Amino acid sequence: MPKLYIDEFVGITNRLETLPLAFAIRHAYGHDIILDWHELDSFSVDDTRRGKVRLLARLGAMRIRDCDAATFAGLKNKKIILRSLDGPSDKLDPIYLQVASKIHLNPALASAIRAMFAPVQGRPLVGVHIRHGDYVVTDENVYDIRDVEWPAVPVWWYEKTMAAIAAKQKDVCFFLSSTGDPAAYTALHRNFDVLTLDTHSPYTYKGPDHESRVNPVADLFALACCPVMLATPISGYSHWAANVLGRPTTCIVPLPGATPEHPLKGMVKLYGSRLPRWRAAGREGTDTVKISDDFEGVDLTGSANTDWL
Repeated sequence: MPKLYIDEFVGITNRLETLPLAFAIRHAYGHDIILDWHELDSFSVDDTRRGKVRLLARLGAMRIRDCDAATFAGLKNKKIILRSLDGPSDKLDPIYLQVASKIHLNPALASAIRAMFAPVQGRPLVGVHIRHGDYVVTDENVYDIRDVEWPAVPVWWYEKTMAAIAAKQKDVCFFLSSTGDPAAYTALHRNFDVLTLDTHSPYTYKGPDHESRVNPVADLFALACCPVMLATPISGYSHWAANVLGRPTTCIVPLPGATPEHPLKGMVKLYGSRLPRWRAAGREGTDTVKISDDFEGVDLTGSANTDWL
């Protein structure tokens, strides 16, 4: 049986995005899928196994960073180190959510998520994903994506949007997921009813730009329980929480040119679509509908969905 390895070449959700291609290759050519990921003590993936990508695994391996149809057709009996986040749509689109259903959170972490949401069950819930660290704010006064590969959303946009939601939906609570320490966002905790997950992260191997106080796998699954999310455009973490795991999530995103005086907002609904479509929405504005200040067309009444965990 030929072997297919996926190592820790990027963050966790981008690695999850390689799985549909891995399973398409397995279906076509019978590969054994081997994951060299620290986070596999927090979740499991059906029909894969844990292993190490050491020197012997690398010798003679075909390294795939971009996989078009011609590349895919030549993979029979090849030893592969897979680093491609995309592949032939006809192979990946039909199995995308099916592959996601193979991912299972550690039961103890699932219990921690249920326990966190239990006291607010029945109340409106909005997730908030703040991706900073390796994502950068280039202008504190405007959300600007020009000439920025990984643009962060300024914190004021979240605060302004949360305030508008709270004015419309008086009993709303927010679940905050972030890089770094979510407790550092003191204004958000002071001004809103904010929940955060208390599951310490043991993962520091990716360096300070990717470090989080909270276990990033548990945080991802908790974010995926939110029916509405203030998302970070382009981020694969927002994408997997909103469009892949759990139930469909309505994303509210900043529009380029948003300022504190005019925190422009758009709505994106892409459940079941793959990462390239989500990133096109963030970079090019496709699949994004501008929404009014009173969130017309957005259902803000939904509460946490935990039955899928």
